Amino acid sequence: MTEMTDLLRSAQSGEPQASSRLFELVYADMKRMAHNRLYRSGGLDDLDTTSLVHESFLKLSGEGRLKASDRPAFFGYVARVMRSVVIDHVRERQAQKRGSGDVLVTLTTGIEAEANDDRRLMAMGAALDVLQRLSPQFHELVELRYFAGLSIREVAEARGTSTRTVEREWEKARAFLLRLMDEA
Repeated sequence: MTEMTDLLRSAQSGEPQASSRLFELVYADMKRMAHNRLYRSGGLDDLDTTSLVHESFLKLSGEGRLKASDRPAFFGYVARVMRSVVIDHVRERQAQKRGSGDVLVTLTTGIEAEANDDRRLMAMGAALDVLQRLSPQFHELVELRYFAGLSIREVAEARGTSTRTVEREWEKARAFLLRLMDEA
C-alpha cells in the first residue's frame, strides 16, 4: 500500500513514469471493478471490461492530476470515472440512429441477472448527481459499493468505522437512491 501512495503522490506531481507504474499496479483491481460494473449493467454488450478500464484510465490521466491521496480515495475516484464512462457510452449509443432493419437477437444463458436498461442507467446517473448534492457521504458509499465493488468490510476499513455502521448507511443510501430514481 505504501508503494501505491508513493506512486499517487508522484503521479500528482506530474511524473509520467509514476502514472504508468500506477496503472500496472492497479490494473487487475480496475478490471475486477469494470467487470462488476458491466455485469450489473446488463445490456452493455458493446462495452467490454478491457475497454472500460482503458477508457477510464485515459480519462483519469487526461484530466491532468489524479485527485486521490490513498488507496480508498483512488478507487472511489476510479469508480466515479467508470460511472461517467458508462453513462457517456449509453448517451452516445442513444444518440446514434437505430439500425436500418437489422434484427437484434439476444442469446441468454437462462441465468437471471439484474439488468439495467439505458433508461435506468441514465436515471441512476441523474439520481447520483442529486445524491451528491444532498448527501455526499451516501454518494461516496454508493460509488464505493456499487461502482467500485468494495465489500461492506472494505468500506468500513477505508472509512475507519464498523461494518454495522456501513450496513445501516448502505440500506439508507440505497433507499434514498431508489427514491430519487423513481422521481426522475
